[in-house]
Amino acid sequence: MSRLPPEALPAMLRRSPYHRLLGLEMVSAAPGEVVVRMPVRPELLAGDDEGGQYVHGGAIASLIDTAGDFAVIATVGYDVPTIDLRVDYLRPATGGALTATARTVKAGRSLALADVEVTSEDGTVVAVGRGAFKT
Repeated sequence: MSRLPPEALPAMLRRSPYHRLLGLEMVSAAPGEVVVRMPVRPELLAGDDEGGQYVHGGAIASLIDTAGDFAVIATVGYDVPTIDLRVDYLRPATGGALTATARTVKAGRSLALADVEVTSEDGTVVAVGRGAFKT
């Protein structure tokens, strides 16, 4: 299996129809760390006009999962499946774009862990997560 260099990751991210549906963009990729941006569109919102609208938690979880996965890929050099995902929602995300910064914490022979922080356009942390991936 050939190893993927970090500079190959933006093209790999764009190949997935789901990533394109979410509008994900690789802002930067380096060994063990990636930054992924997700524009907030009306289709990703939950809530209503009376109580306010916010980004659906499933979209945020997808952003965390994807960013964590790509941080591990940037470390090990090949695609890895998610085996566990934890998300903590800290406050509602209400618009603009969300940015996920993911860092590989551990990359062993059978398991890798990545921590992810999601911020709103003003830099406020809206969610954090940790993914476990099969290496």
